[in-house]
Amino acid sequence: MKRSEFERIVTKTFRGLESRYGFRKGETVYSKKSCAFQYLNSTTDVTVHYELGGEPWLAIADIKDAENRSTLGWLMVERGITPEPVPADAFRSIKLSEKDFASVLERENQQLLEYGMDFINGDFSLMPELQKRAQKYALDCKRYIAIHTSK
Repeated sequence: MKRSEFERIVTKTFRGLESRYGFRKGETVYSKKSCAFQYLNSTTDVTVHYELGGEPWLAIADIKDAENRSTLGWLMVERGITPEPVPADAFRSIKLSEKDFASVLERENQQLLEYGMDFINGDFSLMPELQKRAQKYALDCKRYIAIHTSK
């Protein structure tokens, strides 16, 4: 997918953050295999991340405390909407068409608006629980790597 098409899809999908919730575009960072689009309001940083071979994902952070951050994925697990991932999920590669990419982003935007309004409005009280889940998963992934590389 070309960079311009990627930018068009992200901008179109997250237009509502700007028009309805006071977000503005922040920094956009490109590297050879990844990119990140940042949206900011007075309390919250929502960053759209994409790495080649994976699905796009949203990071959510408190702009006043950079350590107070997690992902929409962990919010969806915490809310019981999606199952907790297994370590093997972290190591799978996928290829998304432009249509699939746009669909994934649209789903994540809808989930953010439905389940993440506390964060959008600056209430980060749930963030420690999400961070605990992420830390446990990172340890599980390290164990998974150790088991599968020792053979």
